[in-house]
Amino acid sequence: MTFSRASDNFSFLRSTVLSAAILSVAVLVITGCALGDSGSDSNDVVFAVEIDSNADLFKIDSETGDLIRLTTSVAVDLMPVWSPNKKQIAFISDTNGASALWLMDAGGQSKRQISGLNSDISNFRWAPDSVRIAIENNRVGNGTISILDTETDELTPLTTGAENARVGDWSPDGEWVVYEVAEGPDSAIRRRNPNGVDEITIASGRSANSRWSRNGQWIAFDRVNEDGSFDLVVIDKDGENESIVAVGVNPADPHDWSPDSKQLVYLSGAYGEAEIYVTGRDGNGMKQLTSNRVLDSAPKWSPDGSSILFLSDGDGSLDVYTMNKDGSQQTRVTSEDELVLFADW
Repeated sequence: MTFSRASDNFSFLRSTVLSAAILSVAVLVITGCALGDSGSDSNDVVFAVEIDSNADLFKIDSETGDLIRLTTSVAVDLMPVWSPNKKQIAFISDTNGASALWLMDAGGQSKRQISGLNSDISNFRWAPDSVRIAIENNRVGNGTISILDTETDELTPLTTGAENARVGDWSPDGEWVVYEVAEGPDSAIRRRNPNGVDEITIASGRSANSRWSRNGQWIAFDRVNEDGSFDLVVIDKDGENESIVAVGVNPADPHDWSPDSKQLVYLSGAYGEAEIYVTGRDGNGMKQLTSNRVLDSAPKWSPDGSSILFLSDGDGSLDVYTMNKDGSQQTRVTSEDELVLFADW
């Protein structure tokens, strides 16, 4: 069985984005958008949009609502993610023929490729220090994880190609990286100290989307059952006190911890009709936030925990929406003519 992850296969996603048989080319109403405006805000939304048979990156200024275009390349630019200090944006691009990791400032300037020319980057996670990035590279067949220092360009292996590893998350103190290993009976979730030699197995079995709580005490992950269904599981950082907090979850998009580490937002149901839910860390207080017959995806808490960002095609195309943490006041952020692929704030 394979896990459905948006970043598992960049070339497949590119062909999906560019195929007119699957996706109509979006006509964006962006005439006059500034390219490379400077400045950032903790609630600025960055996102990737399918446009003119490729994909480019944009930002919405949270104070003015202005749409700012960040890239104009002929390549596919995807997965824009803010650094924790909101000064840089990392993203994946095939500008030089392979899916590589790139970096730019908050206004779209100073773009540079930071992974190797022969890389095949499928996923990445910023460290809390906004300097290091854990990258997942599939160039050798199995997924390998390395730590990239964006200031020195030094690359330090975290795993080897002997096992198929998938990057999970950093601990809030930046001391550990949690990741999944998919190797038959040896499948497990582990955490490793990038600066040392310690490696600790947190849980055994097939899993995905391991995410550290903001207070550093808990790790949530999706565990696959024998029938192929997934449960959302919470376990403490030492691999103890495990509890199932939700069943029938959809692992296509990772769950996200609330800033206070008391709740998780996640998807449940078939991907084309998945709905967004929240639940308490102990499984109590479960609440359905969306209810429709279309695709809702990629829920993510706002930095202050008051609202949730998500994607939905409720108006005929995949757009960025926000809603209060209780599901109220759902608001479309992007135009109905835009086909949004990824978003972060």
